[in-house]
Amino acid sequence: MTSEDVKTKLDHLNQAKNLALNDPNFYPDILKGILPVIVASDGAIELRRWGSDFLAETFSSPQISSQTKQELALTCLEHLLTLLNELETGILKNVIQCSCSIYPLIFRYMYVHEFPKYLARTTGSIGGAVSGQCHNKSETAIWQQMVAIKAKILSMLDRGSEGVRLGCIKFAQRIILVQTPGASDPRLVDKSEVSLTIVPLNHPVLNIHALEAEAHGLLDRLLNVFQDGKLDAPIITAILNSLPALVKGRAAISNKILNVLMSYNPLPIAAKSMVFKDRFVARSLEKTLRTVLNHLARASSSGPHAGKIQQHIQRLLQSKSEFSIDVPKSNKRVLSGSDGDSVKRTKYTRPDAEGEYTPTPPPPTIQVQPSNGTTYKTLYTLTGDQALSNFDVSQLPLEMATQITLATMYSVDANVLESAVAAIRQRLGSLVRAAATAASSRPPPPPPPQLDDDDDDYVPGGGDDVSDEPSKTSPDTVTYSDDSDDSYEVTDLVPTTAKGKAAAMELVKMPDLSPAQIQEACEGTLDRMFETIATLDKPVKKERTGLSRLAATNWDKDGWITILSRLSTRGLSGIDAEITAKAQEDRMHYEALSAQVRQKLYMYVIGDFRTRMDAAIAWLNEEWYNDRLQEISARENNNKTPLEPQYAKWMAKIMDGIFPYLETTDRNIFLRFLSELPAIPAPVLANIRGLCLDPERSNLGFLAFQYLCMLKPPVRNDVLEMVEELWSNHNDVKTAARKLLVKFRPHVVGLPPKEST
Repeated sequence: MTSEDVKTKLDHLNQAKNLALNDPNFYPDILKGILPVIVASDGAIELRRWGSDFLAETFSSPQISSQTKQELALTCLEHLLTLLNELETGILKNVIQCSCSIYPLIFRYMYVHEFPKYLARTTGSIGGAVSGQCHNKSETAIWQQMVAIKAKILSMLDRGSEGVRLGCIKFAQRIILVQTPGASDPRLVDKSEVSLTIVPLNHPVLNIHALEAEAHGLLDRLLNVFQDGKLDAPIITAILNSLPALVKGRAAISNKILNVLMSYNPLPIAAKSMVFKDRFVARSLEKTLRTVLNHLARASSSGPHAGKIQQHIQRLLQSKSEFSIDVPKSNKRVLSGSDGDSVKRTKYTRPDAEGEYTPTPPPPTIQVQPSNGTTYKTLYTLTGDQALSNFDVSQLPLEMATQITLATMYSVDANVLESAVAAIRQRLGSLVRAAATAASSRPPPPPPPQLDDDDDDYVPGGGDDVSDEPSKTSPDTVTYSDDSDDSYEVTDLVPTTAKGKAAAMELVKMPDLSPAQIQEACEGTLDRMFETIATLDKPVKKERTGLSRLAATNWDKDGWITILSRLSTRGLSGIDAEITAKAQEDRMHYEALSAQVRQKLYMYVIGDFRTRMDAAIAWLNEEWYNDRLQEISARENNNKTPLEPQYAKWMAKIMDGIFPYLETTDRNIFLRFLSELPAIPAPVLANIRGLCLDPERSNLGFLAFQYLCMLKPPVRNDVLEMVEELWSNHNDVKTAARKLLVKFRPHVVGLPPKEST
């Protein structure tokens, strides 16, 4: 079938649809006529797509009576089962929506039509009683088709696409409503309601116990999402929105649903996560949960669960007040009011005030010479406390030992430190003198054997003046003299036999690291750097440093980001070239170190983009500047292959990462981000166009377009082309688009051009 034939058929189908919309009486005839066309094996996908949409619209139309819908449903079951074999999400969603409307109709048909016939057969006067198993086979076939449709849809509840799963949740809600008993009081029964109450126990086709068990199992399947600890926002939101109808319409299962809802709180689940997306999703789910609970509390204000619902709402509000959507930072401890008062009183208390005075303890006495032998421990021990000197410091964690050492260095008294250093120096001096005395008292070693070699007879400077008398000083002792009469000796602790070996010894050269080892070491270094950045606080007042702000002058967050940005752009080019050459030699692929740094920077920015927008701006400006330098270098060196531009690539990735979470309250952050960027690529403009089509964020998108038109002339024409397209093709944003066009392109909206002044 050619595209022209498909277009012609679609035109005819649309004409028939318009006829049915004008007069609902034509629906049965039109539906019966188009069913063979839309499910034909050689039909185009466009026809099946149109047919599924028409079926969903037909059975949801309020202009068609329930009796007519029931008659039409009987003719559509086989075709719906065929359409469920399609793979396109749009067709499946329409078929599932249609099945939600059809299922109660078929269920009612099985009772209203099948059971009276069954009674007539079993109590007939001709031939006496007839077996209850001999019911109409055509009626059974209808129910079997409906069961097949139900099984097909429920099989997609866990493995389908997101849109299909949302439709399956609505279908599951309809099954639970139909297959559970309704109100038992006849005065409260709605005649139009379909439930298990209307089905007798001896129905030949509908097994009440099996249907009710299936409904309870399906309900447990839906409620399980609140207990698995996952934050699947679309699925959980759809289930939350489907539960109020079950609570209000089915008292038998309302207790189970309310107990699950009152034990669910998504905020503690997200509090353990360091990802901004999880925290954003948890806040949205908490708001939806409170809305559902408030609705249920108003609907049953005098019910037994009203008080418990209000208590859980208060708990959610308390959790919300303690929950921060931002990634946790190091918070300083705030003193309470009573503690602050006591500190203040202590600060302003006069020294001569009444009370007991505790004098400052005297500094510990330092023994100049350790009394229990000479070891490294006794050499550097300055305390006389035996318990403290026997403490094994190696048991302390490295971080704790570092903190204790730094705190001691900051708080130590200078006089105490000088006296301690002097004591250690005196101990070392006494040890050196003792070693020199012991060495001088030892007999000299025997002279080395004489070799018959002429070279050994050579003595520089003449051998006649050199005395053969051995030195009185030990070979292991070196004598130092100065201008005074006294001299002192220092024992050489290195054995003579080791000196010859040390002279010829060379350190073994370590082998070069492989590219994989370099990448692993780089990744570990980057992780430690970003861990350091996460512990740093933002300065309360930012200093105006002028042009020096471009340099990493301080070891704060901005300084670290500057270093990492320049490492990714220019600092690792030499190492990356070596890795590339090694990769070509080994015929393997190794990721460049600069790409690793860029990926880490991207994940850091996306983790909490509202507070880290400055880091994104600094990084992207470095990327743009580096791209310009590469272009200049490629023009000057004709033989040089230009590197791949990185600015547009990472700019688009950052925009794709933050756009799903932008809110209207982020206007100042987003506009400042756009203003600080040196260039706006085309994919970013396409993302802003998507904001304009979002009903909740349309104002933010058009405000960004207006800002770009006014203050970014290089992209003004591209922006106005998009605004003109929105004005022409999208009626819901026509008013906002017109405001921009009136100012910059008045001729598009039929106004005379403004005169330039």
